[in-house]
Amino acid sequence: MSNCRQAKANLRLCIRLLFSIRSMIHCKTPKFRFKNPQNLFGKTLTFYSLKSPTHFNSLLCLPVNSVRPESPSIQTHHPIQELLPLLAFSLTLLCFRLLSNVLLPDFALRWQSLVAFSREAEARTKSYPKHLWEAIVAYEDRRFFTHFGIDPVGIGRAVLSLSVRGGGSTITQQLVKNTFLKNERTFWRKTLEMVLALALERTMSKQRILSSYVCKIYLGHGINGIESASKFYFGKHPSQLNLAESAMLAGLIPAPEHRSPLRDRSSGKTYQARVLKRMVKFGFLDIKMALLTVRQPLYVRLRRPEHADELSDASSFSELGVGLKSKVNEEGTESTLKGTWDWERESKIREVCEEMERWAMKAELRSS
Repeated sequence: MSNCRQAKANLRLCIRLLFSIRSMIHCKTPKFRFKNPQNLFGKTLTFYSLKSPTHFNSLLCLPVNSVRPESPSIQTHHPIQELLPLLAFSLTLLCFRLLSNVLLPDFALRWQSLVAFSREAEARTKSYPKHLWEAIVAYEDRRFFTHFGIDPVGIGRAVLSLSVRGGGSTITQQLVKNTFLKNERTFWRKTLEMVLALALERTMSKQRILSSYVCKIYLGHGINGIESASKFYFGKHPSQLNLAESAMLAGLIPAPEHRSPLRDRSSGKTYQARVLKRMVKFGFLDIKMALLTVRQPLYVRLRRPEHADELSDASSFSELGVGLKSKVNEEGTESTLKGTWDWERESKIREVCEEMERWAMKAELRSS
């Protein structure tokens, strides 16, 4: 209630200031007339509004050409100049209004926390394998290490394609959106996202931005960060991930709930193949290694994440479409659900492998 009263008081104050500025702008300056010729050479001469030198000489009873006094400087105010203070005040109010609609209230604290967290994230991710970084960069923002926070090429491509699903967001913009901004999809939020991305690039190094992104990204089922996702899906630390597992995790980033292998057995392998294609296309991987990786069966070992409401009991897994035998202890929080399935037994997975092979053959023909 106190915040509401304070906001109303601020609004009333702004309205009063607006009307006071408006009244000052529209007030008329008084026009002075010569009533006493003896005051013509006094200090009040500069305040008089003379019509012409002829009028000045007639008051002195002198010929027109005998005396040519310097006419005082007359300041004329253009209508646009009179409106400038009101325009500046209105724009300021508009900016504050827009910022309050898209920025989270504790923006300053979040900015300081992110800068401090980036140092910790950089130290935590030093042991991550190189192919994990390459998979994420190739799939999310292949020009990450060359742009300055925003990608003009990606933005132009999204505009030309008239994509209704968005596009053109860099890793830096995604980190800004997930940390500082509200979820409203508006033009002003996108504009502020770009401005903050430019500012963040000048504050933090590329590696720290990427490390913070990897540690904060949402990967479905109440999981944040690659480390938690690696332990949940594969039961291992990210430093132990192989190329196939890294590609699958990178493929989850755009839509983790929809692409989760817990909901669709074939989705993990499908998006893994897409990530491998982009890694080959952008020079992070050769075709032979990509084919070898996509042919390998992908095994998933599910470990219950902490504070995950969706996976609170064993029945949740069957509801999600995972036919695994599970053992859950009474506490539930420390239990591990172990199970494996062979992706090659699925017809959809075979189609993915065959499609990948056809794509590799076409790529080799184009390069030769």
